[in-house]
Amino acid sequence: MTAILRLAPEPVWSFRPDGSVRDLAAPDPAEIDFYAMANALSKIARFNGSNPGVAYSVAQHSVMGADAILNETGDARLAALFLLHDGEEHLVGDKPTPAQRLLNATISASTHTARRSAPKFMTITRQQAEEAGALAHFSWDAIKFAWREAGWLAAGLILPNAFEQDHLNDFDRRMCNAEMVALFGPSARAQAIPVAHKRPLRLKGGIKPWAAMKAEERFVEAAQRLIGEERMLEQRALHAAHVALTS
Repeated sequence: MTAILRLAPEPVWSFRPDGSVRDLAAPDPAEIDFYAMANALSKIARFNGSNPGVAYSVAQHSVMGADAILNETGDARLAALFLLHDGEEHLVGDKPTPAQRLLNATISASTHTARRSAPKFMTITRQQAEEAGALAHFSWDAIKFAWREAGWLAAGLILPNAFEQDHLNDFDRRMCNAEMVALFGPSARAQAIPVAHKRPLRLKGGIKPWAAMKAEERFVEAAQRLIGEERMLEQRALHAAHVALTS
């Protein structure tokens, strides 16, 4: 498999489950093990774990969204793309949308402050201050998408075209709206995200948080249906060989 372009010139080391380390600055399909992905995503909470009771995991979000796509469109490829659309979070983590917005706004505000207090020979324009926050947002998106792309390639999926990406984004927003109401109650409708298709999602059952073990099992089952167990086992072997060569 061909590695994706580096994200940074120097390595950024992060633990693998076996205690060896991977370079997060070097997105590579060979770093993907779908069984490890299922395990990690089952323990990462959507909405920063703010909902009452059991955490609602990224794994459950991915499985329920993929099932909804299959029910609504019958498109197994689109469902597979959705199943893995947050797969990068098992490597780089999840930064909730409010936290992302706060980071961008804080960087912009800090740059404005630096602009006012900087010596006269150091010119920081208002536009540059605003662009600093936008750059932080762009950089995080670039990191996430590079590793997401690695996951899709590891699954043998052709990367989505613009039309398919729009569909994935809309299903993601529709899932988010349904999850907000299910987890936080009717008042959460005030925070609804604009969507292209307002019809209710064709979900398999209600949105009730699964325990981590169930979420992991359901993610693996969905991946076996949509990617194929043979492909998953082959990828696990490729990953093991990659780890042996790079450790």
